[in-house]
Amino acid sequence: MRVLLAVDKYYPAVNGVITSVKNLKEALERKGHDVKVLTLSDSVSTHVKDNVIYIGSLSVDKIYPDIRIKHPVMRKNIQDLIEWKPDIIHTNTEFSTYTLAKDISRKTGAPMVHTYHTDYEDYVHYLALSKKMGTPLVKSYIKHVTSYMQEIIAPTEKTKQQLLGYGISTKITVIPTGLDLTKYNADYSEDLIERLREKHGLKRDVPTLIFVGRLGKEKNLLEVINYLSDYKDKEFQFLIVGDGPDRKTIELQIAATGLNDKTIFTGMVSQDDIALYYRLGSLFVSASQSETQGLTYIEALSSGLPLLCKKDECLDNVLLENKTGWSFNNEAEFKEHLTYFLSNPEIAKEMSKNAKEFALASFSSDTFADKVLKIYENAIALNNPKKRGIIKYIYHAFLDRMPLV
Repeated sequence: MRVLLAVDKYYPAVNGVITSVKNLKEALERKGHDVKVLTLSDSVSTHVKDNVIYIGSLSVDKIYPDIRIKHPVMRKNIQDLIEWKPDIIHTNTEFSTYTLAKDISRKTGAPMVHTYHTDYEDYVHYLALSKKMGTPLVKSYIKHVTSYMQEIIAPTEKTKQQLLGYGISTKITVIPTGLDLTKYNADYSEDLIERLREKHGLKRDVPTLIFVGRLGKEKNLLEVINYLSDYKDKEFQFLIVGDGPDRKTIELQIAATGLNDKTIFTGMVSQDDIALYYRLGSLFVSASQSETQGLTYIEALSSGLPLLCKKDECLDNVLLENKTGWSFNNEAEFKEHLTYFLSNPEIAKEMSKNAKEFALASFSSDTFADKVLKIYENAIALNNPKKRGIIKYIYHAFLDRMPLV
């Protein structure tokens, strides 16, 4: 099968969507499929490497850091993909490469499926909009995007219910994102881990709370920091792995709460090294409720880290209460679980074992790819105007003549 994956950012950049697409690409290739990725370059220049087409793009940092939009001059590369004639097009974004993928679909007749990765309601503040103003715009646009799809993949039941709440009628299937768990379960030498620990000034025998992710407002890290302010006299260290637009605010709050001596910022870490950083932790902490799939939670579990995370539907079937970690709704529950963890060193060993065994049994990129392939097969089988509905077909034929962002 010839599969075109579209995503606005791709490796070597790092985030949950990129990890998901990269793992799917590699799993599909292991199964013998021909896979290409359509993404945006980090400059105005277009280039191709390892079946990844990086389309020249322009920065729009004033809207949101690291966001880019396609450069208007890239016709040859799109024509090459049209002549390649993909059997299926799988979009993983709703913006620049989605519009390019839609053009390729129209020219080749290839059906489209879509994975909804990002809850945009949590990002409307970057456009200086209130949630009350921004949510109707999000609903309208996502409904428009998904109307082109034969099927939608939701990484969690939470995401599916959100999309249904938008009034989306396209079939939605829940498929938890698969990960290549081998590197998270690898046997790293203690010397290698110790050198990394020394690099960041971490103490060997002190419990390490760890957060891995983008430092953005939507991750709600300030809530964790405020809760930890009452633990200044306890023995622990807090490792923050990642970077982002909210870092300065987080640093100021760390200072204001007196946690400077206990907190270490690593900055951005290469995806090739991230598995090793998880080995520095004892407990993964997060108060984010903006996750659609919670890939860092699965990575943490695979690395043998129990979770202490704010209650959220994306944790369903990921966090097993009192076995692979705890969820909390408020400050009292956070402190109850953290105090228990810090006061019972043996619980860390037991929960670490539980976490690793559960992750390995429940999540893998190959299992994920098998489920996605069934979606592709269904989309191809249903790909004709009569089965889509003639009204929908005419509606799209009209809209396809109109330029979009």
